Amino acid sequence: MQGVKIEKTKAEELRKYLRAAGLLDLEHKIFSKNGQVYIPLAARPGAKVLTKVKKLGGKLCNVRFQKQIRKRGESVRKLIKEDLPKAYDLLGDIAVINETKHAKKLARAILQANPNVKTVVMKKSAVSGKYRTREFVHILGKKNFVATYKENGARFVFDIRKVFFSSRLAYERKRIADLVAKAKKAENVMVMFAGVGPFAIEIAKACKACNVVAIELNANAYKSMVENIKLNKVTNVVAIKGDVAKAVKKYKGWADRIVMPLPKSSYSFLGSVLVAARERCIVHYYCFGKAEKAIEENEQKIKEFFEKRGKKVRFLFSRVVRPYSPSEDEVVIDFEIRSSQS
Repeated sequence: MQGVKIEKTKAEELRKYLRAAGLLDLEHKIFSKNGQVYIPLAARPGAKVLTKVKKLGGKLCNVRFQKQIRKRGESVRKLIKEDLPKAYDLLGDIAVINETKHAKKLARAILQANPNVKTVVMKKSAVSGKYRTREFVHILGKKNFVATYKENGARFVFDIRKVFFSSRLAYERKRIADLVAKAKKAENVMVMFAGVGPFAIEIAKACKACNVVAIELNANAYKSMVENIKLNKVTNVVAIKGDVAKAVKKYKGWADRIVMPLPKSSYSFLGSVLVAARERCIVHYYCFGKAEKAIEENEQKIKEFFEKRGKKVRFLFSRVVRPYSPSEDEVVIDFEIRSSQS
């Protein structure tokens, strides 16, 4: 992923500058090597920032940054001193661990370290199928698979076995909700592959004047989304159960902004984006790609797709959302669609 390499004596000044500019990636660790400090970037820097970096003697680089270790894991690491896997995710009072033969030992430590955690479950399969679900097995605590999860001032209830949900997109959901709230006018926002409603509901809460359409194919996720809309008392979200390619036909030229949180298949739905988008529609496009080249290669694919159809794109923002595998990253690319004449 992209970062800045700079001498130690200037690193702190640059770190503070990047943080103030909103370009410091807080999800990854700064590290030093051979007298140089490597600082992770949350987005591609503009000309002003590049000038500052150059003035301080820094250079852009592509390196692998380690994820920040979440604070809630500190006490678990103290309880388990052996070199065993200790990572886990929290979905309300449910802790989710990766598959391991040390599951019960880790689960006991999590329950001991987190009084609010009542259930520990373990992943038993990868995300798969049309609805991107996975299998879980109960390890310790109350046997429960229905999460009540709080994020960015919103609450969501869902069965983790029947729907796809990632707490690791919390930053992205807030980022986009803030963009909608700060827009010059109330927007029409379409959320494709809306799941249980986190993007749609957080956007609607942040901007009560905007109109949000949320489309989801999975019947279980759709049912949870409808319940979550009521739970959060948002009246400006229309939930639609159905296939995106068919649903967008009722919203031709409607959307000022489109969110596409389906990284494995987003490219195949760019045609649906063309149907729904207004002139100068902004698209938040999530996708996978080869590490260190994910953004560059996907931007080229997006550009070629729209140019073939008489459209231009202007890239606004990009960042690595998370490492997906040792060789792949999930990234987000924000771009604006324009007619070829504009």
